[in-house]
Amino acid sequence: MTAPPEEEFDALFRQWYRPLLAQAIFVCGGRRTLADDAVQEAFLQCWRRWNASHLEPVRAWPAWLRTTVVREVLRLQKEARAVGFDAERHDQAAAEVDLASWMDARGAYRTVLERIVSLSDKQREVMGRCAIAGQSLGDAAKEMCIQVATARVHLHRARQALEDVRRELQELGVIDAGEGRQ
Repeated sequence: MTAPPEEEFDALFRQWYRPLLAQAIFVCGGRRTLADDAVQEAFLQCWRRWNASHLEPVRAWPAWLRTTVVREVLRLQKEARAVGFDAERHDQAAAEVDLASWMDARGAYRTVLERIVSLSDKQREVMGRCAIAGQSLGDAAKEMCIQVATARVHLHRARQALEDVRRELQELGVIDAGEGRQ
């Protein structure tokens, strides 16, 4: 006997909410509210797709969710015209449980955010599209309206800047274990 769809969806939500939130925070440069909105929207779209029997079933929900979260972050940033980083507000206590409260090492979290701040918007976007959402470099370049060679340079520089915090990014669930070594 299989679990009802609601229970399966709830399990998916519980398993992937935090890693997706960490990824969204990375892509948007530390804006918790924007990241929350993107993850919530991605799960809303997931629920709609989950119950759309007329569409082809999604074979890998985690990959689908990662791609959707990155796209939502980029869409929300564009709508809000928010491409900068608010260093004063990215680590404030909130009424709800914050990302830092469930991490073992708050210092690692701050180090990662400081490194993310050092990335340019283009570096952060191409890293989000390729390393988090799993988009090909060519597709990322096309959607960003830049040359593939330019996207490759942005990705390379982002990886260089984040190399010494790659382990923390992996522990936070922002990137996969194999990412960052290429």
